[in-house]
Order: sequence, then C-alpha cells, then structure tokens
Amino acid sequence: MEVKLKFFHHAKAYLLCLLVLSFAISSYAAWPDRDVTFIVPFPPAGNTDTVARLIATNVSSSIGKQIIVENRPGAGSMIGSQLVARAKPDGYTFLVGSISNVLNHFFYKKPLYDITNDLIPVSQIINVPNYIVVGDKSEIKTFRDLLIYAKSNPEKVTCATTGVGTSTYLTCEMIKAMAGVSITNVPYKGGSAALQSAMAGEVTFAVANEALPFIKDGRVMGLAVTTPTRSIFVPNIPAVSEYIPNFDVTSWYGVFAPAGTSKEIVNDLASKIQATLKQPEVIKKLESLGAVPVGTSPKEFARYINLELKKWEIVIKPLNVSVD
Repeated sequence: MEVKLKFFHHAKAYLLCLLVLSFAISSYAAWPDRDVTFIVPFPPAGNTDTVARLIATNVSSSIGKQIIVENRPGAGSMIGSQLVARAKPDGYTFLVGSISNVLNHFFYKKPLYDITNDLIPVSQIINVPNYIVVGDKSEIKTFRDLLIYAKSNPEKVTCATTGVGTSTYLTCEMIKAMAGVSITNVPYKGGSAALQSAMAGEVTFAVANEALPFIKDGRVMGLAVTTPTRSIFVPNIPAVSEYIPNFDVTSWYGVFAPAGTSKEIVNDLASKIQATLKQPEVIKKLESLGAVPVGTSPKEFARYINLELKKWEIVIKPLNVSVD
C-alpha cells in the first residue's frame, strides 16, 4: 500500500511538471498574439525615442505584430523604467533603456527600481558619444577655450544636460571634478531642449548625444566628444580625453524586460534585434545619428551591465553627487 501511494505521489508530481512545461512551451509558441509595447523613458524626438522607433518598426515585421512605442519621461529615466520593472512579465512590455539605468543606481539614494533584480537585459542596441557643443554665435570656439573661460569666470558657466542622473549630467560633473572648474548643471527634459538652449545662448554649452545632425547643419559648434577617442563620424572634433586624460563617457542604449519574463521570449526578441541591426538601411540611419550598432545576446548584455555597474560605482562615488 505504501509503495502504491509513493508511486501515486511521484506520478502526480511528474504530471504536474509536464503540465507546467507544456503551458510554458505553449505560451512561448503563441508569443506574440497581440501588440507589444516598448517604453521609452525620455521625451519624443530624442535619440532614445528615434532608435526605439527604428528598432520597433523593423522588429514588428519579423514578429507579425505591432510594437507600440510609448514615451514615459521623468526623473532621469526612472519613471518609465519603474513602469517596466513593475509590469507583468508576459513578454508584452519592454524598456528601451540606456546608460542612465546604470547611473541612476548610484545617483539616487532610493532609486524607484533595482536594475540588478527588477530588469532582465535583452540586447544592447548601440554605442554613441555625448557631444559638447555651443551655439553658433558663441565666442567659445574650442574645448580648450571652454576650460579657460570656466577657470576665468567661476560661477558663470552653465551646462545644459538631458536630465538629472543621465550620462550628460554625469559628463558635466566629471568635467567639473577632473578639470577643477566651476560649472552649474542645468537639467532639461531631453536632448532637443538642451540643444535649443545652447542655440539660443541661454547656457554656456550643452551636452547631448542627439547633437550630430545639429553640428552637421551648423546650428551648433561641436567642441568635443566624450568617448575615449574621436568619433569616426566627426573626426575633426577632438575627444575630451585629449584635454582631460582618462575621460570616458560612452552612452549606450539597450532593451530590457521585466524580471520573470520567459527566457525563450527574451532570446527570441534578442535574436530579432540582432538581425535588425544588420540591415543596411538600419545601419545607415544609426550612422546618421553618430551611433555604432552593437546587437548582443542577453548573456553578453548582462555581462556588459555588470561591467558598467563596477565602472561607474568607482567614478561616481568620489564625486559625492546625489540627486535626492
């Protein structure tokens, strides 16, 4: 009798496992059976929004369903990121995030979500520099001019950035600390607004990764890029590291899913993003933004995020900058 009961319980447990596995497989097989949402935690018209819509359009055709892009800006990308972190992990809500998702982990004492536990890396999309620019009528013509002016005019230099806790905000704080100058950080709601303020002469300079088209048509003057070396798209513009050794702020964008999302769905979306980033028309559009396509697997992106967390913890903590 006891043997029969044990057999019955083992058989019941086995059947339950089969049912769960069967449900998971059928759920993945049906994905997606309705529209998918990409949340962009920044305003429309910025690089994050442009890249998200470019990827969404091309991936939509490969999954057979529409990918809808929704802008949920605020708090240096934390509002939109929190929305995804709290979303149902069913494969229908994703975040088009950025380096800001790593930086917020250190800028805020009480971030609205935990990047290490609440989000799953899907695929890194691009790398892109931040551009340091001034209005076309500015008397400052080079990055060296900017440093000289800042040292000669303490408390007068203002820097427009794309929001508190972003890589552009960090760029200004790093210039202040590493060059020993005084700069007032003026956060705007996005790159377009920051660039408009520089064009209007409302600030001394602006930092934005959306600046390349503005530089190329002469609306602003590019003083420097924040990547370790010059950009292949504007090789005449120096890197900040040529004036401030070891300076490096490389922005990136990537797709994240809520923790708990099916591994199969995450891998499927990652593979489709990778395929999209190999399309000539997509590469051409990204290059017009000054962006370098990446396209990684979930494991590769997770390793990159871990490296970024270690890197920026070392950089940000000594700056003693907190935004809450």
